[in-house]
Amino acid sequence: MRRAAELAQHCDLFLAIGSSLVVWPAAGFLPMAKNNGAKLVIINNEPTEQDNIADLVIRRDIGETLGPFVSN
Repeated sequence: MRRAAELAQHCDLFLAIGSSLVVWPAAGFLPMAKNNGAKLVIINNEPTEQDNIADLVIRRDIGETLGPFVSN
């Protein structure tokens, strides 16, 4: 968790993929990254409590969204 927090504080882009973002302390990494200047993207079928701080929210299936970028 310490390493994840360190990375969240220094990243340029934070992707939250397929998470309800309600489990803490992991859910706290999003505002941590955002408060340190990172762009925040949330990809999830359902709305999350953190959608309002995201720079981009993609409300679609993860496989459909990321499939073109992932090699089989």
